Amino acid sequence: MTSLAGMFLELGWKVQGSDQNFYPPSSEILKELGVKTFQGFSPEHLIHHPADLVVIGNVISRSNPEAQYVLQQKIPYQSMSAALYEYFLSSKERFVITGTHGKTTTTSLLAWIFTVAQRDPGFFLGGSPLNFDAGYRVGKGKEFAIEGDEYDTAFFEKTPKFLHYGPQYVAITSIEFDHADIYRDLQHIQDQFFALLGIIPASGCILAHRDDPNVCNVVEHSKRQVTWYGLDDRKGYHVRDVRDTEIGKAYSVYNCEEKLFSVEAPLLGFHNVKNVLAATGLAMAAQVSPKQIKQAIESFRGVKKRQQKIGEAQKVSIYEDFAHHPTAIEETINAFVPMTRARGGKLWAIFEPRSNTTRRNIFQERFPQSFEKADHIILASVFRKNDALSEDDLLKPSLIVDRLKAKGKDAYTFDQSVDILVHLKKNVQSQDVVVFMSNGNFQNLPRDLYAALKESG
Repeated sequence: MTSLAGMFLELGWKVQGSDQNFYPPSSEILKELGVKTFQGFSPEHLIHHPADLVVIGNVISRSNPEAQYVLQQKIPYQSMSAALYEYFLSSKERFVITGTHGKTTTTSLLAWIFTVAQRDPGFFLGGSPLNFDAGYRVGKGKEFAIEGDEYDTAFFEKTPKFLHYGPQYVAITSIEFDHADIYRDLQHIQDQFFALLGIIPASGCILAHRDDPNVCNVVEHSKRQVTWYGLDDRKGYHVRDVRDTEIGKAYSVYNCEEKLFSVEAPLLGFHNVKNVLAATGLAMAAQVSPKQIKQAIESFRGVKKRQQKIGEAQKVSIYEDFAHHPTAIEETINAFVPMTRARGGKLWAIFEPRSNTTRRNIFQERFPQSFEKADHIILASVFRKNDALSEDDLLKPSLIVDRLKAKGKDAYTFDQSVDILVHLKKNVQSQDVVVFMSNGNFQNLPRDLYAALKESG
């Protein structure tokens, strides 16, 4: 919503907004943009500051007092997705990156590829790309890259956001069970992707990840023609001659048997190789040259909270990552293993169950496997929200730790973040790599550890 505010400002609109609370970085961005904000919700905000259009976010319920006033007074309103389409997307060629994993990195990279190719793209991201000064841009070019979130749209429109973007060029990176607060099971999520494939025009491009069985299942049942990509898929976009480097991975990118380019990408892990392939396939569909794609990949700086290095103190490297799902956690840990081994240190995986899915016990049995390649594991207590989840519904970090210890792993769980900090300060050693994983700020622990190590060093 902060990004949408910035985009409306670029069009010359006056923008104001309400929320229960405002936190950095959004609060700082809104202040810098000059957006008037109201803490809490009250009809008075709209009575004294009338609006021509109200955009209602998907966390707002029908009973919200401002939403009720909008409905009663018949003030024009839209969901964020509808507003994006009407004012920013409808006249563009729309590149929509969908899937459980990799959306933000792939969309950021695609936007950067278009920028390097001097296309002046528009883009709208769920993160902060380090190659740009904001997670959005209106753009004067014809291409617009956007994350296609499968989460629902608003209380008055309970379908996925990606169905509202008029998708033309689409990548499906992965499909797993997620968003347990709104979806019943994996089939329920797959149904949303069936609907997505049904609205992509025949003139469009569908790029699908062949290594993911759920993606294959959806595509095969849809009977749509697609372009495939995968690590070793010789009938689509794939890579050969992969090797680890000091900054990430090097490999050659092929489309079928045609070699497009060789590249050294500053991104860790095979999941990021797949993200590169997805962005490459969409860029090729837009007729960007392989030379420009290679140049963009090699100069791509990544996204905040995606393998973002906080700093190094006492020869301990500290990172944070968004990982919010067992598969994402496993891939993130796997990505850091080669670097850690090359340093001669140990890998610490610190996880906070904070998302609506990981707070639940749905993946209770799956989580231990996700952490197995880390040398030391710490699980924080489940992040508490004002919702109706019972103790029986919540994830049990202690049971995950017990399973890991039974396999000989060094694993702990702490109720308080200060106890995690104390344990790390006492036990991390030179050349270790510490990776914090949360879809929130993890009570600022990554930066607190960095500050504490610097001070004591």
